[in-house]
Amino acid sequence: MFSKKRFASSGMFQLIKLALPVIATSFMTMAYNFINILFVGRLGSDAVAAVGSAGFYMNLSWGISSVLTVGAGIKVSHAMGEKNPALAKSYVRSGIMASVILSLCYLVLLVFVRDFFIGIVGINNPQIQQAASGYLLLAGMSIPFSFQNLFYTSVLIGYGDSKTPFRINATALVLNILLDYSLIFVAGMGIKGAAIGTIIAQATGTFLFYKRINGIPDLKPVGVAFQPALLRNILKLGVSPTIQRMSFTLIAISMARIISSWGATAIAVQKVGIQIEAISYMTAGGFMSALSSISGKAYGARDFDKQWNVFRSGLLLALIIGGITSAILITFPERLFSIFLQDRESLAMGANYLVILGYSQLFMCLELIATGAFFGWGRTNIPAITGISLTLLRIPLALAFIHFWNYSLSSVWWSISISSIAKGTLLAILYVILFKSFKKQFNPIPS
Repeated sequence: MFSKKRFASSGMFQLIKLALPVIATSFMTMAYNFINILFVGRLGSDAVAAVGSAGFYMNLSWGISSVLTVGAGIKVSHAMGEKNPALAKSYVRSGIMASVILSLCYLVLLVFVRDFFIGIVGINNPQIQQAASGYLLLAGMSIPFSFQNLFYTSVLIGYGDSKTPFRINATALVLNILLDYSLIFVAGMGIKGAAIGTIIAQATGTFLFYKRINGIPDLKPVGVAFQPALLRNILKLGVSPTIQRMSFTLIAISMARIISSWGATAIAVQKVGIQIEAISYMTAGGFMSALSSISGKAYGARDFDKQWNVFRSGLLLALIIGGITSAILITFPERLFSIFLQDRESLAMGANYLVILGYSQLFMCLELIATGAFFGWGRTNIPAITGISLTLLRIPLALAFIHFWNYSLSSVWWSISISSIAKGTLLAILYVILFKSFKKQFNPIPS
């Protein structure tokens, strides 16, 4: 009994130790958009709506990049668990080449169809649409760098090094903050300044990642060739999460079209609300990445008891993070929202959003922890199936609730919150059932 408790506590310590820099890194990644919104918010809700509308397609790029980043991180962790660094290097070599090509293809797409993309959001304001299109074109130039930064972040976390991504992303973030302030306000460039600041910061991050990767013998992609078979292995693990993340963005755009019925202020409120809500999302997401790395190495070493124990540790952390975040959002909604927007209409809408979404924070954390456990196991399709189906449910729920609540905007917020509650509950239960069944196949009860 003592040894089990000791093992569980050491598993918890290992998870927290690896997760803390990952959490900080996640906040750094999110903070690029957070800082942009924070500074742009001083220009008014129209500017926030423009940046927020373009942000859907920047988020879509993040979803597309996961077709390579998720699988690469998992495969590197499996290779290191098997004590096979040569295989890890081969996965890095095969993945990074594909990442650069994919990012350039998406950038070319944005150049030619950005106006159409912005039109899909349904802002119904020509000035905001034009500003959003211009911002998207400029911000899109950072995509080749952000793809590589996300790829190397995933690889390093899979390797077990979460401190390097934190340091590099922290450096890039500080640079982004300085550039945002200087270009938006001092140079008077407005939202275009925010886009240029992001490009320079992301490019700096890419340079630092290249330098660090080439200093790690187990990961340096030299002496190995591009292998289509390894790329296929990465893609197999990444396709499901990519479809999930892309569908999440497309569903978010559909929800934005519904929300646009209440005007540009409502769109700005949702965008700001998502940034505040990201406090729990990024924290739990850091533990998700750490759990995926530890679980992946345990799976590679066929240590299934460690896989189960790290999942249990993750559940406890999800309860703590989700509970604290819910209490903060429900108790201090106006104070939190006023950091970004101060007009009375925005504050009223924003406070309502935070209170309603506050009830789902615990379940969102449960979903992310279970997702990390499934990723480490190599079962990326299960979180994707549950995530897509229940996120898609938001659209009919919102339409039904709008009718039921006599065209109240809070009905849309409730459709989002309820779907998050359902996703977290279902995915955690599925992991418990499926992994216990899996363990019995390898450790049958003696007769």
